Amino acid sequence: MEYVSLGRTELKVSKVGLGTWQFGAGYWGWGKELDREKAVRIVRTAKELGINLIDTAEIYGWGESERVIGEAVKDFREEVVIATKVWPTNFTYRGVKKALKKSLERLGTDYVDLYQVHWPRKVFPMKGGFKAMEELLEEGRIRAIGVSNFSVKQMEEAKGYLKRHEISSNQVEYNLLKRSIEEDLLPYARGEGVTIIAYSPLAQGLLTGKYTSKKLPGNWQRRLMIRYYFYRRWVKRLDEVVDVLKEIAKARGVHPAQVALNWVIRHDNVVAIPGVKKEEHVRLNAGATGWRLSEEELLKLDRVTR
Repeated sequence: MEYVSLGRTELKVSKVGLGTWQFGAGYWGWGKELDREKAVRIVRTAKELGINLIDTAEIYGWGESERVIGEAVKDFREEVVIATKVWPTNFTYRGVKKALKKSLERLGTDYVDLYQVHWPRKVFPMKGGFKAMEELLEEGRIRAIGVSNFSVKQMEEAKGYLKRHEISSNQVEYNLLKRSIEEDLLPYARGEGVTIIAYSPLAQGLLTGKYTSKKLPGNWQRRLMIRYYFYRRWVKRLDEVVDVLKEIAKARGVHPAQVALNWVIRHDNVVAIPGVKKEEHVRLNAGATGWRLSEEELLKLDRVTR
């Protein structure tokens, strides 16, 4: 496993982490394909493989995700980096402090390593929320401040609200099918010393090599979500991308999903947090580190996805 600094902090995070959006969520198969016992095993397997970044949020499974993580890491809490998020409606001075208290109770810990605002508040100012975050950091209840789904303009605004500390990370969607952050956000983050935490790095399973434009994953909710996120015209072109992933994977003796993940983490300031529902998927994801795609392979992937 490879590790990088989280922003300019002393925290070291694995290049491939673990996303836990699926814990407690019915549309991801909770209660059918996945349950608490399996989820706990997934987290513990991830730790055994050197994956120390575990990302969750107060809204995931209405708190169930945080409870599962708390149970899973209770014997090695200090060996993992727990990142959770506060929902934007709670992002006021008092709301942040109340939300963190509840998250800490669910996680069974007295501090969170990375505390992120889940989405920018576009209607109401964020000044009070960031003031609370700075105080929580100084009290030792959080160790780093992060944002999620923020544009460059919104990051600049947030930076203006922070008086004594920095934004360490921005969690955004980034994968071979969604590359828009390369235009401005990615270079901006690199210049500011901000880590990009890439969610949906496998495009919700579309880049695992298992699916085609006519065979999409999951139940109707998942398919609807995929149509919403990636649009019909992009899904139709999925086969071209998957073919190139399979070609590179075959030549290297790896899995197409590992190629797609390796493409995401090729940047020095980017880590990925794929979600999984099976222990074998954790092992697969961990195998995306320790090697790099060649310039020729990167060019092939660029041509088919740009």
